Amino acid sequence: MGRLQTLAVIQAGGAVKRLDLYIGKVILLNTLLTWLVVIALEGLFAFLGEMGDIGRGDYELGDAILYILLVLPGRAYQAFPMSVLIGSLLGLGGLAAQAELLAFRLAGCSPARFTRAVLQAGVLMLVAVVLMGEGWAPLSRQIAGQLRTSAIFDEVSVQGDSGFWVRDGQRLIQVGQSEADGSLSRLVVFEIDATPRLVSAASASRARYQQGRWLLEDLQVSHFNDQTVKVENTERIAWPTLMDPRLARLLTRDPQTLSLPDLHQYIAYLRANDTDVSSYRLNYWQRWAAPLAAIAMLFLSVSFVLGPLGKQSGGQRVLAGVVLGLVFKLINDITAHAGLVYGMPPWLSAALPSSVVFAAGLLLLRRRS
Repeated sequence: MGRLQTLAVIQAGGAVKRLDLYIGKVILLNTLLTWLVVIALEGLFAFLGEMGDIGRGDYELGDAILYILLVLPGRAYQAFPMSVLIGSLLGLGGLAAQAELLAFRLAGCSPARFTRAVLQAGVLMLVAVVLMGEGWAPLSRQIAGQLRTSAIFDEVSVQGDSGFWVRDGQRLIQVGQSEADGSLSRLVVFEIDATPRLVSAASASRARYQQGRWLLEDLQVSHFNDQTVKVENTERIAWPTLMDPRLARLLTRDPQTLSLPDLHQYIAYLRANDTDVSSYRLNYWQRWAAPLAAIAMLFLSVSFVLGPLGKQSGGQRVLAGVVLGLVFKLINDITAHAGLVYGMPPWLSAALPSSVVFAAGLLLLRRRS
């Protein structure tokens, strides 16, 4: 559509709705196309990361493909802000290259009005994306982790909740939960003989792997024979062998497998058990800030298209979008780690990068206006 056609559309009846629909269509199509490309790249990188584990235990090519398909919704949700930035730069830049943005201005559409139309389209997309990222993706990622672990480690049976069973020779171990630091809580260890007959049953409130051995706390052991049961209680004891510590870390409860309400409850549980929750709190607030990051990227794209990138080629706009997206991710990671190291409030660590992007976009837009 050329400049004269655009002017005719705006000047006809229902100009406001026509403008919103037209801009929304441009934003939607270009963002979805960009997002699909990014998702394909995410899937490729995820597959390359799984190639080293194919062949371990019962983990075959089909299992790896299924695992990637299950974790892709979560990775797609995390990649959405960059996709919004690149897609909107392409779409709005195309309008600028065809002088349609100039037509909007000549028809009386101010930069603020244009920005509002763009943000309306972005919010509509974001509602659907958040429903996927916070509704479907955590459950899908949890199923993926359970399938992968059960396939790689034949002796492991993962429960539907956060617990699992491990068989180690004549020993059966039930773990209630694997904590963020790799420690285990609510353990029950059953020893059986070749008959098989239950020889002993031990329960411990927590087990920590330190200096090549497991330290069990609040241990109670019941020894069974034909006539009697002998019970021993120990406040703390070292066991040289319990299970592979790598398995314990692999089965650590990932905050990405929890919905936001479940993650909030899990943080409260960890606090009650005197466990460090700083990384979980940061993840909680980062997930709240994820929609804000997408909107900030959309706002920044409007500022750049109305400013320095309005007359550049499509390739230059894509390059600018990739660079800006990577810079944003770098700043986000630096802020998160700095917040953990220096004790910054997690909500501030999560919201600060998006707030900086908003401020930069607003400054550019005001200068353009």
